[in-house]
Amino acid sequence: MAESRPSMQFVQRSLIIGVLAGLIFGCLVGGGLGLYYAWQVSPATYTGGAYPNDLAPGYQNNYLAMVIDSYIVNRQVADVQKRLQTFDQPAKIRALGERSVEFQANGQGVEAQLVNDLANQLRQAESWPAETVSAEVGKLAAAYQADPAKVQAVTTYGGALNVVQQSTPADQPAAQPSLPAPTPAPAEGGGGIPWTQVIYCLIGLIVIIVVVLLIGSWYFKFSRKPPTKSQVAWEGEGPAPIKQWTGTYTLGQDNYDEFFTVETLEGDFLGESGMGILEAIPGSKPKQVIAFDVGLFDKTDITTLSRVVMSEHAYYDEALQAKVQANPQAEAILAKPGTEFTLETSAMRVVATIDEMEYGEGNIYFNKLKLTLNVFIREGADLRIGSMDVPEQFQ
Repeated sequence: MAESRPSMQFVQRSLIIGVLAGLIFGCLVGGGLGLYYAWQVSPATYTGGAYPNDLAPGYQNNYLAMVIDSYIVNRQVADVQKRLQTFDQPAKIRALGERSVEFQANGQGVEAQLVNDLANQLRQAESWPAETVSAEVGKLAAAYQADPAKVQAVTTYGGALNVVQQSTPADQPAAQPSLPAPTPAPAEGGGGIPWTQVIYCLIGLIVIIVVVLLIGSWYFKFSRKPPTKSQVAWEGEGPAPIKQWTGTYTLGQDNYDEFFTVETLEGDFLGESGMGILEAIPGSKPKQVIAFDVGLFDKTDITTLSRVVMSEHAYYDEALQAKVQANPQAEAILAKPGTEFTLETSAMRVVATIDEMEYGEGNIYFNKLKLTLNVFIREGADLRIGSMDVPEQFQ
């Protein structure tokens, strides 16, 4: 009798089991070799924790710049003190002065003044010695002596710190940033094998094996697609939307961010949509929101669209309008009850309606905003394009 060929299901199962067995074997061999290398060939030496001032000079400058830029947005001096507490006073004075000069040189006078004000507040709060301040301002002037505009910016910075800047000799070298202290060399010898750690690692490998086997078992049991979802009840014209969503923001929801997945009736992931806070009045408590982002992400063509729903105050603010217009995928929407707008990609079309809204004082910020989104599949759209799975935050 002719020999029968194995079924496709048997072949797939054998392949998966073989892959899982290979992974388990690799984990065991790799773990054993790793333990031997870590504790006998090149044992690790551990020292104390690292702080921002332990970074290389270039990364320290990046960190200091981010702290200063954060202050310009939030105006929280206490936060700056906490974030810079591991830096010495000269380093703070230099960093603030360099950032002030950089802003002034780029024509950002407002930002430069904010940095100068921050430096003066820190000087008073931390009692910076006048000699230290004067010395560091002098070093800055020497470093920028070839550029009169920057020297003037340093003079302005020194003035904010009550320093009368004296002229610096032309041959005086610019101050150089101090390098981090060298890391102590590791101790000689690796010592014996720490059997307690070895046992913990073996237990961890066994747990990994059990988890892998459970995942394999789950795969065989639940690998079939979920049952087809029921369609949304729809009374409007044309085909029904595949998703209907209504979200309501009220004053006090400072972390409001409601985005949801969009899936086909068979459960295949198509993208995301929803609404979240985009802009608020800095320092307001509770947060006074003046603009919301209503977004649509389509995984079939990797496109993200944004409609910025703005209060009357925000809509007519030239700076905020310019910020929205800088994004070619965004569009500003003036919030009014009953306003309807759309977001349309290659595969989806979202029709958004402002159901209710209520302003706070002076039509500046929202007390309440209720929005309904109807998500439609465009006729003739190819939903097979793209292979992205459901994002982890929605699983």
